[in-house]
This record gives sequence, C-alpha cells and structure tokens, in this order.
Amino acid sequence: MDFVNQLVGFITTPLGLMLLGGGSFMLMKANQRSPRLGWFLVAIFGFAASLSKFANEYIKEAPPLVFPLQQIREVGRPLTIVLLVLLIFIAFKSQNIWRQKIIPQPIIYLILVQSVIFFKILVYGNQGFAFLSAATFGGLVLMVILGPSRWLQNEENFQLGVWAIAMVGVIFGVANGYQALIDKYAITFIHGWFLGTTGNPHHAAILITATIPAFLFLFFHNEKHSWMKWIWVGFLALAIFGLLMTASRTGTIVAVVSVLIFFRRRGGNLLQIVLIFAVIAAFVLPSLSPTDLDTPGLLSATSSKWSNLDTSTRDGVWSGYWGLFLKYPLFGEPFVGDRLRFGESSWLGVLGSMGLVGAIPMFMFGWTSLQMIFKLDHLSKIRPDYYLKCSVVMAGLLSLLVGGVSEAYLLGNLTFSLLAVFLYLVLGNYLIEFAQREYNYSISQYYHNHKLSFKS
Repeated sequence: MDFVNQLVGFITTPLGLMLLGGGSFMLMKANQRSPRLGWFLVAIFGFAASLSKFANEYIKEAPPLVFPLQQIREVGRPLTIVLLVLLIFIAFKSQNIWRQKIIPQPIIYLILVQSVIFFKILVYGNQGFAFLSAATFGGLVLMVILGPSRWLQNEENFQLGVWAIAMVGVIFGVANGYQALIDKYAITFIHGWFLGTTGNPHHAAILITATIPAFLFLFFHNEKHSWMKWIWVGFLALAIFGLLMTASRTGTIVAVVSVLIFFRRRGGNLLQIVLIFAVIAAFVLPSLSPTDLDTPGLLSATSSKWSNLDTSTRDGVWSGYWGLFLKYPLFGEPFVGDRLRFGESSWLGVLGSMGLVGAIPMFMFGWTSLQMIFKLDHLSKIRPDYYLKCSVVMAGLLSLLVGGVSEAYLLGNLTFSLLAVFLYLVLGNYLIEFAQREYNYSISQYYHNHKLSFKS
C-alpha cells in the first residue's frame, strides 16, 4: 500500500531516524516518572495530526512552506503514526493507582460509530483502507485510554493535560509565525484567509478554538504576578488573531460558545477577554478583504466571508444528508468508491451516510457528553475551588460538540480535533471521579470519627 511504503520511507530518512532516537530517549525518561515529557509528546503528536495540504480542482499543489516546515508537512501522516506508536509504548508502561473508570462513556459510543464506518467500508469500499482506518482510530483510543487517562491520578497531571492542549496551540502559533515572517502567502493563499499548516481555514479555526479554553485556564490559574501568566495571554491573543484571520464563521461561533461557558459566572473576567477580542478584531477585520492577493485563474476574487453571514454554503450539503436519511433510514446510502467521505456536519453526516445504525450511537455520544458537562457544572457550584478546572473541560468539550454541527471532524480517525475531544473527555472524567472519591472519603471519615466518639 502507498501509505505503508510512505511510512517505511519516512522511518529511513534522517528526520525519521532522529525522531526514533529522540522518541526512544523520551520513552526512557517518561518511564522514569517524568510526566511532563509524556504530555509534551502528546502535544507534538497533536500538532503532527493537524498537518495537511489544501487541494481542490483549481489548486492541485499548495504553495510550499519554508524549511523545515515543508519537509515536516510532507511526512505529516507517517510522522503522526510514528508518534502514536511511541505514545502507545509509553502508555503500556504507565500504572493505574486508584482510577476505576478510565474510559469515559462517550468514547465507547464513538467506538461504536467507527465500527459502523468500518463495516460499511469493508462491504462497499476498499478493504485495506477499512483496516487501516480501524487501526489508526483504535491506536488513538488505546493511546488516550492507557496513556493520558491513566496518567490523570493527581492535580499535577490534570494541569499537565490542559498544558498539553495549550502546547499544540503554542507549536502551531510559533510554526506559522515563523512561516509568516518569511512568506505569508503560503499560509493565506485562499482568498487571504489563514489556513496555516492545516488543510483549510476551517481546520485551522477548529484547532485554534480547541486550545483557547486551555490558554484561559493557564492564564487565570497562574499566580497573579507570574511572568508565565503573561506568556499565556500573549499566545491567547495570537490565537484570537489567527482565528479572526481564518474568517471561519464556524470557528467564531465555537470560540464564542467556549468563552461564554468558561466565564458563565465570572462577568468581570469575561469583560477582560471580550476587550482583548475587540481590540484584535479592530485591527484584523478590515484586513480580511482579499483584494490585495493576485490569484487569477486559481481563485475567484470574493469579498470577505464576514460580509456574507446571511448565506451558507452548507445548506445544500445538510439538506442532501437529510434527504439520504429519509431515503435510506436504516443503514444509510450505499456508497461507490474506496471510503466514506463526510463533509460540513458530523451529526447529519452520520444520518445520511449510516442511517439509524450509526446515528443512534452518535447521538448517544453527544448525550453522554452533555451529561458530563451538566455534572461538571453542578460540581463547580458545590465546589467553587473546582470552577476553573470544570470550566476548561466544559468550554472545550461543548465548543467542539457545537463545531461538529458544521464540520465532520468528529467522524475522523486520526486528527487533532478528535484528539482534543478525547482529551477533554478524559479530563472531565477524572474530575468527576476524583470529586466522588473525595466525597466518599469524607463520608467514611465522618462515620469513623462519630463511631469513635460513640465508643468513647
């Protein structure tokens, strides 16, 4: 298979050999109880999973990036697989001290959805691709459950889990800032909209919005006069700038949902962030017009999407999915080709492509994710000291669920968006279980103390 040949070819390159050597070193250090290295490897893996190249009927090959970003992007998928394998090795070495529920229930339902996708491709499409998709998705689930989920045993690892999500945004920001200093066109060639090292502006927007709650947590969690606090707010401002440059309506809606959930009971802090958004928007929005880009014959000159908010290119796709569901309500439409392709919606995409067989577990995934959000909100009310920790999970998870209405990343098998969903789920699962453990411990101590008092 082409992918296997590409993977083998990458491993034998100098970059591949350096990665294996560095990964082996990190593997040994992670096994020697250096948790930050393991979480940092998760962040590198997340960035690698986001690498992609834009292509359509007009543009067959995207403009090259500068060295070494172009070389890294060219081997993005093999690089992601190698990092995944290294993380799985680390995950198998990790130990579970007290956790009893390391698998969040929503992930189980998403596994069922992917099982339906696997069998449909196996029956109607390319069998090799079906097994490759199942292997990559299964590897991602295995890594997250045996690795990050089992690492979450204490407060330190919870903070490192949030830090790892933020570090994906840091790596993305640094890489694209470096590219912009040398050649801005290569990451803004689609009507002037920012796509960075991802496949299109929507992918860049979702990556950015997935990291915003993590930046907010790290900013407000740090000590009042800590210098790290201002580094995080700097990257938050850079993320907002990049988000606005994507001109993605989905990304903007997701970001607004995220910020409102994070500050649902802290109006003063919300005002600070809104002011940051407003200042950056005042500089960015006037520059979103693509008239300064000369791309004749490739891309038609259009006005900014921000002046076209009353129209939606997704209406046709959504109505098409709904029509397919009405026509094939049980198993969805049989497809022609080597794989299932989803576009413009995770939720409606399941209805049209897989019918009720896929939609039932998919909507159960959504419902159980919402149940986790409700539990975290209740926990933040009865335990104010949990407010920030509950808020970062609630904001990240809910915003990604909302973004799935317009994008199909929830049905992917090896993307940063899916990894972010998994990480927020295991972080939330840890908080709920840890709070329950503390509650049970306090109850047992109460009865123990009263029993001793009664005996005395």
